[in-house]
Amino acid sequence: MPGRTPYDAYQAFSTPLATALATVSRAKIICSQGGKRDLGVVHHLYIGTRGGREYLPLSVNDRINLELRARMKYRIILSERPGAGKYRVTTCWYDYSIQLADGRAVLDFHWHPEGESHETSPHLHIGEAQLSQDAVLTSKQHIPTGRVTFESVVKRLIESGVEPLCDDWADKLDKSESLHKQHRSWS
Repeated sequence: MPGRTPYDAYQAFSTPLATALATVSRAKIICSQGGKRDLGVVHHLYIGTRGGREYLPLSVNDRINLELRARMKYRIILSERPGAGKYRVTTCWYDYSIQLADGRAVLDFHWHPEGESHETSPHLHIGEAQLSQDAVLTSKQHIPTGRVTFESVVKRLIESGVEPLCDDWADKLDKSESLHKQHRSWS
């Protein structure tokens, strides 16, 4: 997301994410120290808790309780695009995890292009809560997805029964995601 200053670029990046989060939770977006101004450094972004280790409970129907954890790594960099702002934020890693209230994984959307895993492409893990004992798939398998936006995860949660906190949630998520798509450097 572009901005005149590193802070403006961070705000352009985080505000749509905060808008998307506000459709299902009153939690806040939190970034690591220096995450609103320091260039070229890998910063961490979390929802709700510093460190992003905890899951946020979501209001769901009577039969199921879901929780969400969302974490990203990003850099504030100089923009190469003329007229778009001197700085922009680029995402370099994400982990969007959905689990049941009892801790059993439902879905994990990952992208970690650098690190110890052999899988560097965006992918999905189907959690043990979704798999039977004799399932062909396991929760360890990496199912290719292409890049996944936070907004699309929130939309799927609402479509799966999570109670939205506003009536215009679809419009807010579409607008937030379209801002991201407009300024992303990947297709």
